[in-house]
Amino acid sequence: MKKFLALFFLTGIISKPELELYWSTNEILSTPIFSKVMPRNRFEIIWSYFHVNDNEARPADDTDRLYKVRPVLDHLVTKFRELYNPGQNISIDEGMLLWRGRLTFRVYNPAKPVKYGIKSYILADSQSGYCWFLKPYCGVGATVGDTVVELLGRLVNQGYILYMDNYYNSVRLAHRLLDLDTHVCGTLRKFRGEPPEIRDLSNADLDVGGVVARHDGSVLCIGWRDKRIVKMVTTVHQDTMTEVHVRERGRADRVAKMKPTCITQYNASMNGVDRVDQNIQYYPFVRKSVKWTKKFVMYLFQIAIYNSFIIYKARNPQGKYKTLLDFTLDIIHSWITVHPDNDSSDNDSSDGGDDNDGGAQPVQHTPRAPARDPGTRLDKKAKKHVLSAIAGTIKKKYPSRRCRVCMRRGLRGETRYICQSCAVPLHKGECFATYHSTQKYY
Repeated sequence: MKKFLALFFLTGIISKPELELYWSTNEILSTPIFSKVMPRNRFEIIWSYFHVNDNEARPADDTDRLYKVRPVLDHLVTKFRELYNPGQNISIDEGMLLWRGRLTFRVYNPAKPVKYGIKSYILADSQSGYCWFLKPYCGVGATVGDTVVELLGRLVNQGYILYMDNYYNSVRLAHRLLDLDTHVCGTLRKFRGEPPEIRDLSNADLDVGGVVARHDGSVLCIGWRDKRIVKMVTTVHQDTMTEVHVRERGRADRVAKMKPTCITQYNASMNGVDRVDQNIQYYPFVRKSVKWTKKFVMYLFQIAIYNSFIIYKARNPQGKYKTLLDFTLDIIHSWITVHPDNDSSDNDSSDGGDDNDGGAQPVQHTPRAPARDPGTRLDKKAKKHVLSAIAGTIKKKYPSRRCRVCMRRGLRGETRYICQSCAVPLHKGECFATYHSTQKYY
């Protein structure tokens, strides 16, 4: 981009004021914290070699399609289940991670906002949205009932009320979960074990607001007509009606309407997984990658941060973190700071840092020199323009860079010092003085 701008300027396509406006705007929109924490090249090297499992140690007969992310997945899911007990109402739904690359178990789900990607079965707390269990779908066949029981884990036989949509629900599964002291409520598809009176219902059979209910002693099936027929299965509700206030087209005020109790409870408690998806999309750090493993691990980290915030709010109702943004920013701050008591290597490579300082200090490194000379280099503020040693790195204890003045004069000269204000490497003495006092120093 810089080369194109220089070419446009030399050929007269853009004027000098337009070029200066672009650079000033570019500096305003820049984010200095990134370069202060880690150089771009170092980040790219770390990211290119990022792995969470040893591919060389994989057995030849291993068929686990999630082998490359298995350590992180198992560790986080185990912690999710150990550190939090959900409320009585829980829900199961699918979460989608966008992925359009080639992948054996990539799925297409037209009912989701993210239609192509990696699907995961998620069990979440209906009230807080805490992700209690996550099981990625990897193309291995398993019955719906076995998947639901696996997601429940140790929550069976504890009287939980499970809300699910018509992909999971059936009369047979309702009986199975009832034997495990787990109640079920949710929508019902056709031919899922419902009685013929519910299965064969059509709009012509019921007026708007009409209800048909059948009960076998433990499982209740309901057919209710709103704009169309809605079929429900429940083992915890009766065939009672509840008054709700809904909006209608052409009316400013809400209108009172009678709905089956199971439907109102389903609408209120089925959004647990939707809360997870909604909150991790507020401040996402998942980025494009040619490897699905990197993207999936970042997806797990996002869920982990949200779950941590839920745990914090549960244990500290009056805590200082009121929003997920405040909580996330504090986590970021803790990641990009180094405590001298725990890391002495940074003190050795810093420019005269105080080893006795017990407080947290930012990660020390020298920023990249700007391609364009800063406009403040001739402001004659001697106290601001001070040379300091270039910070050492892991590979090089005493690094050096090309002096800006020597480089512009066609000389090959390197220095170990940089101007703190201009971030430009300069030799002591003549180069430093010329750079800060002469308009055309080369």
